[in-house]
Amino acid sequence: MNTSSQTIPEQIRKSDLKMEPIPATKRPGQIYRRILFGTDFSAASIPAFEQALKLARQNGAELLIAHSNTVPACISFMPPESYGEWEIQCRKETEKQIGALMQEARHEKVKAHMLLLSGLADNAIVDAAKHLAVDLIVIGTHGRRGVSRFFMGNVAARVVARARCDVLTVRQNGRTRESARRR
Repeated sequence: MNTSSQTIPEQIRKSDLKMEPIPATKRPGQIYRRILFGTDFSAASIPAFEQALKLARQNGAELLIAHSNTVPACISFMPPESYGEWEIQCRKETEKQIGALMQEARHEKVKAHMLLLSGLADNAIVDAAKHLAVDLIVIGTHGRRGVSRFFMGNVAARVVARARCDVLTVRQNGRTRESARRR
């Protein structure tokens, strides 16, 4: 999926992302023109998506819904044809999940695009944000601390450390999207 000669712009072209150029000036009251929401489809992503959607709606901004796949180490022990099957299945599932988020964004009158990336999530998100002139990255965080953060890593922290644009991290609050809507 991600070869050393493949760059982020090539990955973006492969995902058929069609975006208009960002206007040189912002409209009055507009803070962000293009927002990238990075998701791993976990519970921690739900409140982050809701925040990204709210900010995109308030600013009249484009919303890029991004997910990055990394080839699992165990696949190297499988026959080569298994890799192709895994890649196809992974892409279908990702498109289905992002499609549901895009549908919700369109329902809220927000212009949304699907962004399928490959490689380590933090690298892919930071590189895509740079190449696509993103003003804000919104990403969820599990809120891990101590030993679990050390062993599990923290994509959000690495994005914050490396991104050239604003980054909003949204802590998982334990509510599901359905229960949040009922309030």
